Amino acid sequence: MRKIFLPFVIALLCLHGCAEMPAYSNIDPVTVGDESRYTVVETDTYAGRVQRHYADLQPDLNIIKINDKKVGNIPFSTYYYKNDSPQRAVLKPGTYTIQLEYRLPRHFLFVDLKFDGKPGQKIMARSRYVGLNRLEVWLEDAATGKVVSTRAY
Repeated sequence: MRKIFLPFVIALLCLHGCAEMPAYSNIDPVTVGDESRYTVVETDTYAGRVQRHYADLQPDLNIIKINDKKVGNIPFSTYYYKNDSPQRAVLKPGTYTIQLEYRLPRHFLFVDLKFDGKPGQKIMARSRYVGLNRLEVWLEDAATGKVVSTRAY
């Protein structure tokens, strides 16, 4: 049994990734250059916890879809990345609908939010535990702290 168990554990550890999922962008990579011309969306788990890992039992806020285009929750991506969804997006200024996933080890919640991105604006996706099985998730301007999102139905 030990002869099988040790190689299995080593192989499993090798498959678990150690890099962060790269930021999503709808901009041509050649023209990105300066981010001050674009809208940057980050989640509070990306900005607040630099040393997060898979089994820390802390909630993660992930970006799943932008304008109904799936950018996260990608199967088999965790073989290389720590997580299967980006926590950062660099977008052209404009109106967007973003789907966020609040994830705990055994529970998750999806929320769709609509916002208008402006050039040079940094938007933070925030979450707050309100009560038993109740959460609030919103987008706010990082500079002013003003809520910039509405629920998309």
